[in-house]
Amino acid sequence: MKKLFALMLALAMLFLTACNTKPPVGTTPSGTQNGETPNHGQSADDWMEELQGKVVSAINWHTMIDLPSRIVFEGTTHFNSSNAGNVAENYLYYYSKADGKVYVYCFDPLCEHTDCMANLEFHEEGWTFDETAFYNNRFYSVTAYGQILSFSFDGSDKKIEYDLEYVFPDGYRYSVWSFKGLYGPYLYLVWYQNVSGSEYHILRYNLDTKEMEDLTEKTGNCINPRYFYNGYIYGDDDNGGFLKADLDLNTMEPLDYFVSSKRCEGNFIIGYSYNENNKKNGITIYNIETGETKILTNEELGFELCPKICCVTDEYIYFEDPKSIILGTLISKRWDGSILEQKISKGSGKLYRMNLDGTNIICVYDNPDYEITEDMVIYGDKAIMLGYYFKFENQTKIFWGGPVQIATINPDGTFGEFVEAEVLE
Repeated sequence: MKKLFALMLALAMLFLTACNTKPPVGTTPSGTQNGETPNHGQSADDWMEELQGKVVSAINWHTMIDLPSRIVFEGTTHFNSSNAGNVAENYLYYYSKADGKVYVYCFDPLCEHTDCMANLEFHEEGWTFDETAFYNNRFYSVTAYGQILSFSFDGSDKKIEYDLEYVFPDGYRYSVWSFKGLYGPYLYLVWYQNVSGSEYHILRYNLDTKEMEDLTEKTGNCINPRYFYNGYIYGDDDNGGFLKADLDLNTMEPLDYFVSSKRCEGNFIIGYSYNENNKKNGITIYNIETGETKILTNEELGFELCPKICCVTDEYIYFEDPKSIILGTLISKRWDGSILEQKISKGSGKLYRMNLDGTNIICVYDNPDYEITEDMVIYGDKAIMLGYYFKFENQTKIFWGGPVQIATINPDGTFGEFVEAEVLE
């Protein structure tokens, strides 16, 4: 059955990385598995035409990625912190939209997941799930230290697509580039020119032709991409300004308002607003089509602090009440015999929803034992979250949960209880 689900894989757009202007290594053609990617085999111009009017998030902010046929996420094996000797491990999982079940991301029925794609501990040094994308039925993944790897959907057939062959000064290792977005066949990334990251170039890697371009070297321009829309890059400069650039960085147009993007949906960019002290003071809703910005201050939302944005759909913004709950006081002895008292707190457990235009705010979930996180996806009548339960009892912090929690959304928009999903091998 797992192979059947593998064939249904529709990883249309994850996210990528790469670097430098040297010719790529190992330019073997992409895999020929029959996937669901709608743009398979299209030229760059065809990609750009089809992407008109669509937003592609420039940064993968979280460990959950919503794809056409499944939701892929990095999760922790079942844990309970009150059990001595319980060791939590990180694996790659997916929620199947076909049957609503959760699976380890491995398609070998005999695998023990010690060195397969699902076991995140056994990947290349510097590799992270956040900097991986799927294009023409192959994964493309970057290591922080200068390589682009590719492999088939099941983790096999691994190849080095590009190697920077970077020599680290004095043996000190640092991230030489960072992923900034996949738009059409183009991977955009920032290539750091020094250890501090204060100087950088914008690079673009074409997954079809295997060509790398240094756009900053060509044009003298630089932008920190936040997101892409209608064939343009939106981002910021080193001085805190907000810019709009064409895909080649030939033109750079300053915009009036900076949006610290958190989520992209349709032509809306959802982020935070900041006061003169650089403190979050509300939620920003930016309309790319009109250039209009709406700011909902903490006071207007009914909070003293800025709420945490958890999820954005084509209809709603979901956010958590920022007020924390004090669970108790942890009393312990210092090395010198004095008493240390530490307040133990957790998130509010209250989740709210409002329309994309900032109207009709309602509370959809309220559970003081539940720890709401920013890793959340809404699919149909299901809310899927990398949350967990948290209590403080008898001077002990107790956590329990599994790799993912799922709640059913009621017709009135409220959530039922989050229940640990059973993981199928």
